[in-house]
Amino acid sequence: APSLELSAGDGERHSLAQFPGRPVLISFLGPAHCTICRAHVIKMIQAKDEIGRAGAGVILVAFSDPELLMSKMMRDLDVPFLLLLDRAREAYARWGLGRYSWRAWMNPVLYWRLFTLILQGHRSLGTAPNPNQLGGDFVVDRAGKLVFVNRMHGIHDRAHVADMLAALRAV
Repeated sequence: APSLELSAGDGERHSLAQFPGRPVLISFLGPAHCTICRAHVIKMIQAKDEIGRAGAGVILVAFSDPELLMSKMMRDLDVPFLLLLDRAREAYARWGLGRYSWRAWMNPVLYWRLFTLILQGHRSLGTAPNPNQLGGDFVVDRAGKLVFVNRMHGIHDRAHVADMLAALRAV
């Protein structure tokens, strides 16, 4: 797996290396206003017991200002995972995560995904800087190898948490 060493909101540095011999789920989040990313974080929180039984760690990576992130995507959530900040988006690039183009807005799957989230009670989170940064989801095994990779190509193709858990169970 590529290296990952970033600071948390309190300035303390953390790295993938602090999980020796443990699998790790890593989710690079989109902009602070990303409703799809918020729904993904909620599903990760709901799966925390299963993740814990597997002995895995979880790292969430965000590039937004911590206050903006907490007031939008993470509002009202008790996030039990390590949240690291990559304001320069260097780790995003190192992990192969790009930006989406205007063509991504033309995909009807995006609108269906947003519609289903609205029906489930999720609401718009407004706007945020750098709205075109894509996220991604990864599972790193006990030996530090990538065993699950989902680099988003549009804002609607976030990995299913169930798929990440299946990869976790296989390691």
